[in-house]
Amino acid sequence: MSTPTKQSFLSVNSRSLLPALFLLAYPSATLLFHGAGSALSIAAALISLALLASPKAWTGLPSIQWDSVDVALWIATACPVVAVLISGAWHGTVVASTFDSPSRFFAAAPLVLVLRRSLPRTLEWTDLSFALAALVSLGILLIVPRDWGFGRLSSQFLNPIHFGDVALVLGVLSILSLNWWRKDRLFVRMIKVGGLFAGLAASLITGSRGGWVAIPVVAAMILYVRSRGKSRKWKVLLPLAIVAILAGAYAFSPTARNRVGDVSSDFVKYTHGDKDTPLGIRLQLYEAAARIVESHPLLGLGSDGFRNSMQAFANSGMLTPAAAQLGRGEAHNQMFAYMTDYGIVGGLALLAIYVVPGVIFWRRLSAPVDAGRRAALMGLTFIVAFWIFGLTVETFDLKMTVSFYTTVIAILAAVATYADTKAGSEAARAARDSRQ
Repeated sequence: MSTPTKQSFLSVNSRSLLPALFLLAYPSATLLFHGAGSALSIAAALISLALLASPKAWTGLPSIQWDSVDVALWIATACPVVAVLISGAWHGTVVASTFDSPSRFFAAAPLVLVLRRSLPRTLEWTDLSFALAALVSLGILLIVPRDWGFGRLSSQFLNPIHFGDVALVLGVLSILSLNWWRKDRLFVRMIKVGGLFAGLAASLITGSRGGWVAIPVVAAMILYVRSRGKSRKWKVLLPLAIVAILAGAYAFSPTARNRVGDVSSDFVKYTHGDKDTPLGIRLQLYEAAARIVESHPLLGLGSDGFRNSMQAFANSGMLTPAAAQLGRGEAHNQMFAYMTDYGIVGGLALLAIYVVPGVIFWRRLSAPVDAGRRAALMGLTFIVAFWIFGLTVETFDLKMTVSFYTTVIAILAAVATYADTKAGSEAARAARDSRQ
C-alpha cells in the first residue's frame, strides 16, 4: 500500500483555488469594500447552486446525499422569507423590498452543501480569515476612519454600532482559532492573539456598548466548553486572564468608561422625564413594540408596519418626536422588528435562524475531528454574540450584516460537519494519515 503524500495545508488544486481564496478573504473583504459582503455571498450561493446542478465529472464533488444538517439548514434559512410572504399575503400588501434582507439567509444553504463536501485542505484556508479581518477592522479605524458624529468612529460605509459589533466578534473568533487545524507556529499565534486585541480595540473605539454585553456571556460559555478535561490551574488562570483583559480595557479606555457611565446617567434622566437619551429612546420604542405585539400577535402589522406606526404613537404622546423619528429607521431590537411586522410567525422564523444552526454547533462540540469541534465552538459563539447584539440594535436590517451572518454560519457549519459526510470522512482520514 502506498504511503500518502504529505501536502502543505495551503496546497489546493485548480478547482479548489477559488473557494479557498473565498474562505480566506471573505471576512476582510466585507469590512474593506462597500457591498463586497453581499456581492460575495450571493456569488458564492449562485456558484454553489451551479456546482450542485452540474455533472460530477465537471465539479469533482461527490454525489449529494442529504442528511439532517443539510435539511435543517435549508428549512431554517427559508423561514424568514416564508414569514414575510405569509404576513404580506394576509395583510394584502406584499412589499417587494422587504424580501431583500430575509432572502439572503437562504444563501447559506447551497454554500454549506458544497463546502461540506470539500477537501480539508480547502477548508483549512479559513484558518487565518477571522484574525486578518479583526486586524483589518482596527486598521480601518486608524488609517481611514469616518466620524459619524459625537466622536463615534467607524468605516466609510458601516455605522459604528454594526462595525463595532462585527469587529468584536471577529476578535473573539480570532483567539478561538488558535491551533484550529494544527499546532500553530509562533508567528501565526501572534497574528491570532493580535486579532483578539485588534477586535477589542476597534469595538472600544466605536463606542458600541450594546455589543459589550455579549462579552461576559460569551466568555462564560467558552470557559464552560473549553474547561472540560482541563487542569485546575488552567481553569483558574484563563478566567483570570479574561478578567484582566476586560479590566485593563475599562481602566485605560476613556471611551469605555464614558459609554458605560452614560447608561446610568441616561436611566436617571429617563426616570426624571428626559426620555430623549439613547437609552430612553430605546425604552420608548420597546414599549411601543410590545403594544403592537400584544394587539397584533399572530401576523403583526405587515411589512414596514412598525415604521408606519410611528406617527400614530407620536400623536398619542407615547413616543417623543425624536423617538418616533428614529423608530422610522429601526426598532433597535431584532426580535421586536420581526414580531411587530410579521407577528409570532416572524418571531419563530427569526428564532430558527439562531436556534437551528446553534443546535447543530452544540451537537458538533463532540465532533470526531479536532477542527470540527473548534469550528462548532466558534459557530456557537458567533450565534450567541449576534443574538445579544440584536437585543439593542437590528442586526439584520442591513443587507451587509445579513450576508455576513449567514455566510460565516455556512463556513463554520461546513467545517464543523464536513466529517459527517462519506466523502468528508474519507478525506479527513486521508489527511490524518498524511500527517503521520
